[in-house]
Amino acid sequence: MKETIIIERPFTGVAKVIFNRPESGNAYDHEFVCTLITALDEVALDKTIKVLWLTANGQHFSSGPDIRWLTQRQQSGRAEHQLDAENMSRLFQTLYQFTIPIVASVRGKANADAIGILCCCDIVLASEKSSFTLSEVHVGLAPVLQSPYLIKVLGERAARYYAMTGETMDAYTATRLGLVNKITPEHELDSYADMIIRKIEKIDTTVLIQTKAMLTLSSNELLDESLVETIIASSIDIRTEVLKGSKLAQQS
Repeated sequence: MKETIIIERPFTGVAKVIFNRPESGNAYDHEFVCTLITALDEVALDKTIKVLWLTANGQHFSSGPDIRWLTQRQQSGRAEHQLDAENMSRLFQTLYQFTIPIVASVRGKANADAIGILCCCDIVLASEKSSFTLSEVHVGLAPVLQSPYLIKVLGERAARYYAMTGETMDAYTATRLGLVNKITPEHELDSYADMIIRKIEKIDTTVLIQTKAMLTLSSNELLDESLVETIIASSIDIRTEVLKGSKLAQQS
């Protein structure tokens, strides 16, 4: 039986999590979401991993929800819908709170909750032919579970527009709005992602984790005395734990 989600370790310090339903455009269903959560939990337990690379086999990152799954869910009760909602919410939370950097590379379509997944990543690279659509409104759904992450990344005004119209963003629009960091020609996407990931992997693990943790904390907390004290403590920890063993210290 073919695996829905594949975990590879292409080189030291990097885990590559790959969507593997290319025949359906990597459309997601209950099994897909649960398997992805399990894969992320597995990577999180491996303390040798410094960077997570999220990508997909086939022409599309994810075409959105599997229509067969949605059709089956038309006959489901509230309990099944609640389970689906809880799992998707947990997926977003797991990604957003992941301690190490997540780099996503996107080709083709990224639709519906796939955009929420990208909003929870730290760096998003995309081919110049990729597209992004909050397509829920076209099938009688609403992007409610991903809404906090959409607003964080796109801003409230853009999130309202694209969530309510279901209009497609091309790669250039997605970059302008902050959903995508860099775009590349289709044939250069994997090599560019590899270069960025290798660059990040060379950075000290403590520095990566502390930098991400402080950025996440600062974006969610009120800038008050408590936050400032936490930031100062983090800076001291990095200096005492990392700086002494750095090349800079060795050169002095």
